[in-house]
Amino acid sequence: MSSSPTILPTPNYTKIISQALDYRESQINVILELTAEGATVPFIARYRKERTGNLDENDIRAIIELQTKEENLHKAKQTAVNGIEELGKMTPELMANIIAAKTLKEVEELYKPYKSKKKTKAMIAIEKGFQVVADAIKKNSLMIPEKLLAEFPREEIIEGAIEIIGAEVSANADLRHSLIAELQKTGDISASKKSDKMLEKLNAKDTEQIPKFALYFAFNSRINRIKPYQILALNRGENLGILNVKLEKDEAILGSMRATYRNLLWLGYAFIEELELGFKLGYEALFGSVENEIRGELSELGEDDSIKTFQTNLQALLMTRPEYGKTILAIDPGYRAGCKMCVIDTLGNPVAFDKMFLHEMENARAKLAGIFKKHSIDVVVVGNGTGCDETCTLVAELFSGDVFVVNESGASVYSASPVAQEEFPDLDSLDRGTVSIGRRYIDPLSELVKVPVGSIGVGMYQHDIAEKKLDEKLGYVVEDVVNEVGISVNNASIYVLQHISWIDKREAKKIYNHRPYKSRAVLQKTLSEKAYLLAIGFLRVPESKEPLDNTDIHPDQYPLAKYILEHGVNSDNFSEHAKEMIALYPDTNRDTVKFIRGAYEQIGVEKRVNSTHTKARKKVAMEDVKEGDIFDGVVRNVVAFGAFVDIWLKNDGLVHVSQMANKFVQNPSEIVSVGDRVKVKVTGIDTKTGKIQLSMKDV
Repeated sequence: MSSSPTILPTPNYTKIISQALDYRESQINVILELTAEGATVPFIARYRKERTGNLDENDIRAIIELQTKEENLHKAKQTAVNGIEELGKMTPELMANIIAAKTLKEVEELYKPYKSKKKTKAMIAIEKGFQVVADAIKKNSLMIPEKLLAEFPREEIIEGAIEIIGAEVSANADLRHSLIAELQKTGDISASKKSDKMLEKLNAKDTEQIPKFALYFAFNSRINRIKPYQILALNRGENLGILNVKLEKDEAILGSMRATYRNLLWLGYAFIEELELGFKLGYEALFGSVENEIRGELSELGEDDSIKTFQTNLQALLMTRPEYGKTILAIDPGYRAGCKMCVIDTLGNPVAFDKMFLHEMENARAKLAGIFKKHSIDVVVVGNGTGCDETCTLVAELFSGDVFVVNESGASVYSASPVAQEEFPDLDSLDRGTVSIGRRYIDPLSELVKVPVGSIGVGMYQHDIAEKKLDEKLGYVVEDVVNEVGISVNNASIYVLQHISWIDKREAKKIYNHRPYKSRAVLQKTLSEKAYLLAIGFLRVPESKEPLDNTDIHPDQYPLAKYILEHGVNSDNFSEHAKEMIALYPDTNRDTVKFIRGAYEQIGVEKRVNSTHTKARKKVAMEDVKEGDIFDGVVRNVVAFGAFVDIWLKNDGLVHVSQMANKFVQNPSEIVSVGDRVKVKVTGIDTKTGKIQLSMKDV
């Protein structure tokens, strides 16, 4: 009869998270309790701050993500234990190693030999009874029982025992942790160009990429000093088949691991030959496993940094000030397929479509003139794609109003998406894309929430990051911005509504189909009880007779808010009114009062104040630019090593982080954001590649 399976004790997640993130355990318990009840991150951050100790959205998500990570680690350990015990292969040392494992990768490595249907050499040696010899060798003794010698050749026994030692070394948790710590402290990562013979096998597209990795053809860096963007560059070069990337095997590290193993064995002197061979065999396997783990951790570090930069850029873009109430001519420029045109009315609806070809200039002028005559166009909006400059020049001949250029990244992706088909079922994809370009000027937030975030065109290396991870992390930005801005429920599209706390597509459609609403109280009849609690504070009804319906203040807080406003309560006189306020809203503290007063003062204030819209002007020819020239530019993208600035050349110029200020700059986002207007000086020109080096120093 088999013994019952070992059930690993459930970890104290609260304690683990508290130690890792440096939050109080009470704060973590509140977050985990609220999320278990179904509360959303925006709701907790805004309306339960009294209980969380003012943790913001990023703090809350960090707690939730680490909880999930630790739960998954525990499940993986239990799965490994169950699997190994079913095979009857569990040993006290292996169990200790699994329990001590700190990462999923480590658990996977420990479990991997037992998941395979094929037995390892070490397993076969153990089945033959060679473990006793391996144990003797670990004591620096080559004692082989006569019984084994009678059954197996001496050479086979010793080779099997060495395999057993190698397997034990590669699975040893103490050695693994020591090697990881040593490599992270003193280890190097290096890269080199693949041989010409290997590069010749690349396809034409990948061959074109080779010069971009010239910086990494003889690259070496301490693991603890490598920049996140360098990690992603190495990964891309390796994946393309251009670079060889590895962690360097240092003799000093090998010696350190040998000393660690000697201490684990309680040996005070050098290894006998067989022990040395077993150790080196295991060390090779251990190093390869640890190399994969460290490379994985480095990749995650690079991805997280890239995503963080992308998030900052995306937030700046989504916070672009809307421009309502204007009749717009939107133009998606192009040569072969022509320039698609769409007239959009003051409510944002497309009312007319046409097309012109830049190589048929007289006909194009006539079409434009006809549109300007028939429609009272207030603004012309042109996408920044091929033919943008020529289109803007042509429009300027016939139109005296403002012409703006908008970033059309992702418009084509949106135009072919199910969202676009649902929104405009009677339009073709080209016309849908043109409408999107025009609406990006009217309300960037409302339009960009419909575009896959990875296609929006800010950030770097986003195509090297797992799509699911990127969408999730960037989705947080969209969620935070939508909920921060506060959505006018009578004007919001379904696509914006479904980013509101707790609102899914079904609820969004229900809200949209029952418009207009005269108050939040009326809206309550449309929402479920849970949706009303978690979403209503983020949905505004400016048309309501109740002023608080146009604020961030939750209806549950209305009695408290009215008391605060009527009695002039603030931080100074809080104590005088505390009893009355707590009776109205039990969680009230000084931060609650501050929040309510601030929210009331923001009635009617548009929180989106950035302006990333750029007025069209004539493109600058590369041959007309020289070093020392100064330009007014617009920041289009911020990355880890600098910012790309549009100075009306074909390509954006790079302001390296070292050229941003007359001081050390750790993070370019400390200096500039997407959409910022900056003055820059040309410091370098590469006419072959079209690359421009810029500086913001001493301009």
